[in-house]
Amino acid sequence: MAEQRAATKSPVGSPPKSPEAATPGAASPGPDQAPDQAPEATFEANDAPADEGDGYSTASDTSSNATASLSSSVRDFNFENKRRYHKYKEGRYAFPNDDAEQEREDMKHSMVVTLCGGALHSAPLQNPQKILDIGTGTGIWAIDMGDEYPEAQVTGIDLSPIQPAYVPPNVAFIVDDAEAEWLYADDSIDYIHVRNMGAAIKNWEKLLAQAYRVLKPGGWIELQEMKWNFNCDDGTMGPDYALTKMMNA
Repeated sequence: MAEQRAATKSPVGSPPKSPEAATPGAASPGPDQAPDQAPEATFEANDAPADEGDGYSTASDTSSNATASLSSSVRDFNFENKRRYHKYKEGRYAFPNDDAEQEREDMKHSMVVTLCGGALHSAPLQNPQKILDIGTGTGIWAIDMGDEYPEAQVTGIDLSPIQPAYVPPNVAFIVDDAEAEWLYADDSIDYIHVRNMGAAIKNWEKLLAQAYRVLKPGGWIELQEMKWNFNCDDGTMGPDYALTKMMNA
């Protein structure tokens, strides 16, 4: 589902509007339209590894002991029942982030793109400059979008720092909680992509309100979710079955 923000006149001094829609894409704040300040827990994956060799660095050019300590904690993981989970804001996301899960997520991405005829999005984008991917996971969608729209600045947000270190020069990743306060400027982003986050977001009203605030007039937000149908060939999973009720709620 793609929703467009109504194109209305912006206050004096607001960012320029993106052209009206027409093709497929995703972006985040670039150097000319940076957020008022960088999130405290922001760590970006660069096209070359950081000093530690893990592809992440602090958002600022200088780092204090506090940010260095925070950087270390963000890259930690929890282990439970032989699976690995994110450490930053632990428990916010229920699924693991280990290699097996990353392979599953990449396979799911390929499946969705194939089912959509090779399209990465449905919103009719035209020359998007700033694209934001909420819950970017392995970053595979953001990387593909960076390749498809080389003029756009694509940013992926996730609780886990599991994205690759070597990415297109117009792609960056941030470790942050999408349900926390967004520090992006009003009317600054052309397209926001949210896919398969139905079970991960608690406060959709807040998230969508923040998304609308940062979207440029005429910008798009696209939400993609799979419809899960649970069945049993012996007929025991009827409409009153607990799992069926939950998925149909």
